[in-house]
Amino acid sequence: AVVSTQSTGQMGPSKPVQRYVSRPVPKIVRSKPDTPPPPPPPEPLPEYIVLFQDEPWFRAYLPDPNPRTFPKASLTQFLQMILEALPKAAFHVKAEICQAIGLMHTQYGIPIPTDVKMALLTCLNEYPLPRVALPDEKQFILDSLKLIQRLNVMDESVLAELLSQFIDGDDTIRDLVLALLKARGLMNQNDYLETELDSWETWKLEGDPRRKTKLVEMADEWIREWKQRYNEFIANVGNEAKKSGKSVSEIMSMLSSPGTSPIVSIVNFFIYKCQEKETQIVKSGGESKKAEGVRNAVISMPAIKKSNLMRLGESHRSKCYPERESTLSRLLPQLDPRTQSRLNILLNGFTTYVNLALKPININPFAKPDNKESLKQKTRPKSLNLLSPFKYFIPELATLSITDN
Repeated sequence: AVVSTQSTGQMGPSKPVQRYVSRPVPKIVRSKPDTPPPPPPPEPLPEYIVLFQDEPWFRAYLPDPNPRTFPKASLTQFLQMILEALPKAAFHVKAEICQAIGLMHTQYGIPIPTDVKMALLTCLNEYPLPRVALPDEKQFILDSLKLIQRLNVMDESVLAELLSQFIDGDDTIRDLVLALLKARGLMNQNDYLETELDSWETWKLEGDPRRKTKLVEMADEWIREWKQRYNEFIANVGNEAKKSGKSVSEIMSMLSSPGTSPIVSIVNFFIYKCQEKETQIVKSGGESKKAEGVRNAVISMPAIKKSNLMRLGESHRSKCYPERESTLSRLLPQLDPRTQSRLNILLNGFTTYVNLALKPININPFAKPDNKESLKQKTRPKSLNLLSPFKYFIPELATLSITDN
């Protein structure tokens, strides 16, 4: 700053006197950078994810259930992640996943039931196929069929799968298949469906690696055939009612009831036609096939004597006698030992038996007396149950003796 002053009493021009007054330099205050606020806590995982995050199959096939890293997934997206993991899992893990999806369906509902159905059918029909004889694989079959039933996705593909599982299944799977069909409206079938499925020539498929695929194809063909008959019947149901002496409502009530799946109505129509055919046979004076009862191939045995032909099963020892092998055995010259050794080398490893494709028959010869009634009710047409009281099995007589005449 400059301050001007003038002096008096001096000659000469007057000049202003400049003075410099120092002022303190203002301090520049630098502001400290603002500390960023802490990040917000991560959003918790949805309940349908938290419900399964500790399961072994979740830890093995899905991302780490960390709320910061786990991808945001809706219920549909989470189900798709599970379905992608299903083919990679072992059979016992597949069963656990089916149970988890069933629990999810109970609590939240499944938004994509068709996708779940297709994934399950693929796992039931892709190789390696689940086998009924192994407990883990059988459990997967049971859980997958139960889940399909709960999803209410009964259509032709599901019915074909149920029929094929019935054919190759044991009593547990067969009972489950019938229970699932009854839950979808199957009428009292009086074993007509069971008799029909057991009459299919599936014995030709023994040992066929594509057996399951061909069984499903046979079931599909059967469904298409009876679906066509069913549609023709419905188109002319009025005429059919006049022939049978029943009203249209009575006939339709025999085919379906409230809640019956449309595809199950086709099975009910098959049962209806079987009953109608049987009624006509009875009216014409014939005997119903139901009157045949259980088909027993073995009758009560007479008094046991020393006879090795009366035995269950077959086992024998044999010794070859060259003079009995051919009428020319005595006329043909003996082979040179060197030729014989060459033949032995060529025949080494040649099969010693021929496996012929025969229709399998299950035999239950030693049934308990208190189980006779249940056996009569549950016997399959291709099974032989010996229900007569006296049956004998003597191991000494079941094997031919070398000295036996």
